[in-house]
Amino acid sequence: MSRLLFKAVSDVGCRRANNEDMALAGGKLVRDASSGGSLPFGADTHAAFAVADGMGGYEGGEIASEIALRSLAEYVRTVPAGLDGDGLILSLKDWASAANRTLLAAAASNPRLAEMGTTLTGLVAYEGRVATVHIGDSRLYRFRGGVLKQLSTDHSERELTGDPDVPSHLIYNFLGNDGPFFADVTLWEGQVLPGDRFLLCSDGLSDMLSDEEISEVLESAADSPADSLVRRAKEAGGRDNITVLIICFAHEEETDDRIHL
Repeated sequence: MSRLLFKAVSDVGCRRANNEDMALAGGKLVRDASSGGSLPFGADTHAAFAVADGMGGYEGGEIASEIALRSLAEYVRTVPAGLDGDGLILSLKDWASAANRTLLAAAASNPRLAEMGTTLTGLVAYEGRVATVHIGDSRLYRFRGGVLKQLSTDHSERELTGDPDVPSHLIYNFLGNDGPFFADVTLWEGQVLPGDRFLLCSDGLSDMLSDEEISEVLESAADSPADSLVRRAKEAGGRDNITVLIICFAHEEETDDRIHL
């Protein structure tokens, strides 16, 4: 395993006037667009991939998601080399706490941004290791051998209470939260296999398509599963902004045209 292939698509959907989602894909911010590419995955790799779903009146959601992703991009540019697994976990948790403070300070500086915040679900490739960070209800899935598995847990009131009648959009943990805040950081040491695909998405996808429908697209899409997922979510109603980011771990000898993202 020595390459990362990736594609991000971020779309406003069918009912919203503006797109508060954003993706970070190989150093590039993606909103109302798509972007893909490949990177080496090895001892020198420092790269981040993430989806953020902003919230807040005025332009708060758009600003919050961009601040968070720019912060993560800066983190991978400046994180020290040579961290062990525990050091990487601690470093990412420190970054998340600092990013939360940054969002709170930005909100406090402008009354029109007082309610802004954002989810963030990301994957960091660091010197041959893979770690994920999860805050809110954007999701992280792994697709392996035709099986889709949700790896993240929604930080939502519905998930917390187990009550299906609670609206799915009510979340208790997010960047910009002035109450109790935490980040789920996981090190996938030795658990990433060649051919694994990781799907990061906003709830504009997961609220529109079931896990079974998502799996079907990842299994069967002949062109671009990322584009197909966004299209299917819009066909299902597209009630919210939709952002999809797919990352594939591949052998060096595998050509890009054999791997559909």
